[in-house]
Amino acid sequence: MIVSQIKALAGHHASVTLTRERPWASITFAGTRHSFAVDCPGDPETERMQNLVKALPDHEFAIPGYFVADILVTGQSEKQIFLEALSIIDPAKNAGD
Repeated sequence: MIVSQIKALAGHHASVTLTRERPWASITFAGTRHSFAVDCPGDPETERMQNLVKALPDHEFAIPGYFVADILVTGQSEKQIFLEALSIIDPAKNAGD
């Protein structure tokens, strides 16, 4: 679900690939750390990539039972962005499970 939402923010010409997923936990929370590569071919996409980088920190991802606690740009080139996101199991929505 995160891939499709990042793709919607990046635009239809962008390609978003999940490159790595690994479990994550702290004393109070559990979730998953996700790594993504976003490819944006073509010069007009450079502005779209900049807009994506600006929009990500405030974007509210819709993932049932989870929330995205953190999303970071870990690398960027002219036509590619590398992201890491941390999705956490939402304790308020999973309290009855």
